[in-house]
Amino acid sequence: MNLQKNKILMITSSFDLTCDYFIIKYPKIDFVRLNLDNFSDYEFLIDNQGVTLISDKWQLNLSEVKSIYYRKPTLPNFDNIFELKYHSFAYKEIFSTIEGIIESFDGTCLSKPSILRKANNKIIQCLLTKDIGFKMPPPKITNSKRWVFEKFNNNCIVKPISIGSIYDGYEREFVQTNMVDINYDTSYLKYCPAYFQEYIKKTYDLRVTIVGDFVFPVIIISENKIDWRKPDNTIHYEITTLPDDILLKCKLMLSHFELKFGCFDFIVKDNIYYFLELNANGQWLWLEKELKIDISEAIIKELL
Repeated sequence: MNLQKNKILMITSSFDLTCDYFIIKYPKIDFVRLNLDNFSDYEFLIDNQGVTLISDKWQLNLSEVKSIYYRKPTLPNFDNIFELKYHSFAYKEIFSTIEGIIESFDGTCLSKPSILRKANNKIIQCLLTKDIGFKMPPPKITNSKRWVFEKFNNNCIVKPISIGSIYDGYEREFVQTNMVDINYDTSYLKYCPAYFQEYIKKTYDLRVTIVGDFVFPVIIISENKIDWRKPDNTIHYEITTLPDDILLKCKLMLSHFELKFGCFDFIVKDNIYYFLELNANGQWLWLEKELKIDISEAIIKELL
């Protein structure tokens, strides 16, 4: 692969290890990194002639950029800067600026925020599966406990519809997939919907990372049979192949959302593949390191 000097603008956060990895692995590529959590370290100038970004190390005009890698940007901490009542306003102004820059960019982007918002919406995914032809463990997205317990008889799991974490000051609590307990207090469900799904005792999980024409299917055998992402879990990974019909359906879903990158999660039982979700900006680096599969190379090829 010819690694010429091409400017790739990374929009991410200072603690993003994936971007660190890219910069170290591909020293001949001209990465320009913008860490959104350090927003005040940069100067932004946008007029009808274009976009200019300046840091203490570089100056960049958007016309010099070959592609944008939109990773996992997080907002700055304004606790000692503004009164709390101004935080939301400042955050909206920052995101509006960044999204405007990306959405107006006519080069390659993995992937634009507007596309990610739509593609990551579990309700849109759920309704789309019928047209795509994916099998799913029967879902119910609802705020009614009656619908849940009449349908599933307590044999179901619950997971978030959108975000999987809750912040309390500097503390972060992760909300992952759990079995439903009918003895648990569900009185608050009517105020906040949740994603319920019939529990299927799977043989294994399957993670499929697709980058352009490159496909990386990985079997995940987990000691925890509910959610392999749980802490203190024992996991075994295996590289595998994907049936042609499942690959076709994955590519149809990516095409529907105009995505060149996506991570699909399935469970498999008796050779039946059950679609769980698409993560349009999913993590992949741990699989590359675990199995020596070159997902990063596929991403670079797509960006260049």
